[in-house]
Amino acid sequence: AQYSDDEDGTVSGGASASGAAPKAMARKTPEGFAGALMPAVNAAPDVELLGADRAQAFAINPASKRILTNPTFAALNKPLVGPTKVGQKSLEEQFYNHKLGHVEKMRMSAFSFDKEYLTFHNFGYAANPARNTRGRETLESTQATPQHDKTIFDKAPTMAKVAKKRRLETGGAAAEEEEEKAEDLVPMTAEAKEAAAQWGGFQDEAVVRKQVEEEVRLREDEVARQREEERAVEGEERETKERVTSIFHASRETDYQGRSWIESKTQAPRDIDEKQCYLPKKWLHTWSGHTMGVQQIRWFPKTAHLLLSASMDSTIKIWDYQNQRKCLRTYMGHDQAVRDIAFTDDGRRFYSVSFDKNIQYWDTETGQVISTFTNKKTNYSVAVHPDPSKQNVIICGCSNKKAVQWDANTADIVQEYDEHMGAVNTVTFCEEGKRILTTSDDKKIFVWEFGIPVVVKHIAEPTMHSVPAVVLDPKKKFLIGQSMDNKIITYEAFGRFKFQGKRQFKGHTNAGYAITPGFSADGKWVMSGDLDGKLWFWDWQKQKNFRVIKAHDGVCMSCMWHPMQASRVVTCGWDGAIKLWDDRGAQAPPPPLCVLRRSAAAGAGGVASPGRQARR
Repeated sequence: AQYSDDEDGTVSGGASASGAAPKAMARKTPEGFAGALMPAVNAAPDVELLGADRAQAFAINPASKRILTNPTFAALNKPLVGPTKVGQKSLEEQFYNHKLGHVEKMRMSAFSFDKEYLTFHNFGYAANPARNTRGRETLESTQATPQHDKTIFDKAPTMAKVAKKRRLETGGAAAEEEEEKAEDLVPMTAEAKEAAAQWGGFQDEAVVRKQVEEEVRLREDEVARQREEERAVEGEERETKERVTSIFHASRETDYQGRSWIESKTQAPRDIDEKQCYLPKKWLHTWSGHTMGVQQIRWFPKTAHLLLSASMDSTIKIWDYQNQRKCLRTYMGHDQAVRDIAFTDDGRRFYSVSFDKNIQYWDTETGQVISTFTNKKTNYSVAVHPDPSKQNVIICGCSNKKAVQWDANTADIVQEYDEHMGAVNTVTFCEEGKRILTTSDDKKIFVWEFGIPVVVKHIAEPTMHSVPAVVLDPKKKFLIGQSMDNKIITYEAFGRFKFQGKRQFKGHTNAGYAITPGFSADGKWVMSGDLDGKLWFWDWQKQKNFRVIKAHDGVCMSCMWHPMQASRVVTCGWDGAIKLWDDRGAQAPPPPLCVLRRSAAAGAGGVASPGRQARR
C-alpha cells in the first residue's frame, strides 16, 4: 500500500492510488459541481412545541400548588377554549376560589392597605387590587356615592381642631393665645377663599363665628339625642315596674270565712300506712295551660295542696291539687324562659330565676314582685336557706362560674363562692344549712362552709361527668345526682360526703338534659324521667328497676312524690303538660293466717267477729 504525505492526497512517485487515500479522495467534491448538491440538513432545528406537547396544550390551573412540567409563558397565559358547563358564563369559573373570582395573596404595606380601606369606607372608592384591571383603575361602592375628589387625608385633624383641644386643656391666658392662632388656622370655605384672593388671606370674623355656631349647634343636637335615649330607657324601666305581673283566675281570693286562697281548707288525706309507698301505674289528671315545655315543679311547703310550675313560656303558674285542680294564678314577671323556682319555708313567698338574667322575689298570694335583682349573668338554680329565720338568704348558681349568695331584703350580694372552672348548675344546703354543695360543668362537686368561700372538700375523679340536678332524700342523709353518663349517683349528705359506689341507678337515657330525679316519701323508691318521656322507678336498697311508665311525649324534666299521699306522683315535661299518677290497685298487705281462720269461723256462727262483739 502506498500513502501520501501531501494534503491533496496525491501519491508520490506516480504510482496508482490504493487503500484509505483513494477513498478519501473519492469523498471530496469534484470541482465544478458544488451548486448541484442538495441543501445541508440541520440536525437540531428550532421547533415551536406550543400545542404539540400534551403537557402544555392546556391552560394551567391557577390554584395548583405544584406543576410537574415546565410550561412556557405562552402556555401559562393561553386562553381557555371549549364548551362551558351549565350555569357557568365562562371556562375560567372552574378555577374560581371566591364568589367574585380567583383570589391570590398579595404583599401590601400596612399603610397602603389602611389608606385604601379607609378611603373606600369613607368616600366610596378605592384602587383596584386586581392584576388585570381591564380599564377599571378604581372600584366604587354600591351603597354610597363615590367622592373621587376627596382622600382620607382630608379627614385628618386640622390645626384648628388641635388648637381648640389645647385651648380647652390649658385654659387661661394660654387659651387666648391659642384662640388667636386658631383664627388664622380655621379652614376656609368658598366665600373665604374668594375673600382671601382679594384681601391677601384675611378671614372675616363673621365667617369664623358662623363656623363656631355650627359646631355648637351640632354638639347641642348630640346632647339632646343622648337625653332622649336616656328618657326612653327610663320609660321602659318604669313600664316594666308598672306592668301587670299576675292574673288571678278564680272567682274570689278569699272564702266566706275570710281565709286566703293559698291556705289549705281541709286536712290533707293520709294513707292508712304512712310508712309504705306504692309505685303508681295509672294516669289520673293532666294540668294544661303552659304554651311551652315545663322546666320545674314544686309542692307548697308542709301541706302540698298547691303545685307551682315554671315554664319556658316565661310564665309561672300555681295549680290547685285537692279540689277542682285548676290554675289559680299566673305570674308573668320574666321576659324569657324560667329556669328554676323555690318556695320559702311558709310558702307565702317564692323565688324564680330566668334566662333573662333576673332573680325575682314574689308574693304568692297577691302575685306582686317584691324585688328584682340581677348580676347580669344567667342563673341556673336557686336555693333558699332551710333556717326559718333566714328565708331572705338565697344562693344562685350562675353562668360566670360562681355561686352567688343574695340578701333578698336589700337586693345585695353577700358572698360569692368562686372556685369552680365552669358554670354552676346546682346549689344544695346540707346539714341544716351549715354546709353547701355545688355542682358545675367542670365535672366537679365542691362542699363549702356556709358564708365562707373556701372549699372544704373537693369531689373530682377522671371518670366523673357533670351533675346538673341534685336531690336530697327525705331523711337528709343522702343525696342523688343526675350524672351525664346516663346514671344516677349517690353521696352522703353529711360528714365526709362519701361516694356510694354501689348505689347507682342505670337504664334510662338522660345525657344532655338537666332532669331532676326524686325520692318517695318513705325513701324506698328512686325515680327519674328521661329524654324519651319515660318515668323510671328503682328500689333504693337493691338498685333494681321495678317499673317504667310512658309519661310524656317530650322530655320528662322533673318528678315529685306527694309527701302526704303515698302512691301519688306528679311529673312535668317539655310537652307542656303536668300529669298526676296514682296506684288505684294497690292493696294493704294480707292479714295473718290466724285472722283469716277466725273470720271464717265467725261467718259459720262459731265465733263472733270483732265488729259483732263491739256492737254487743
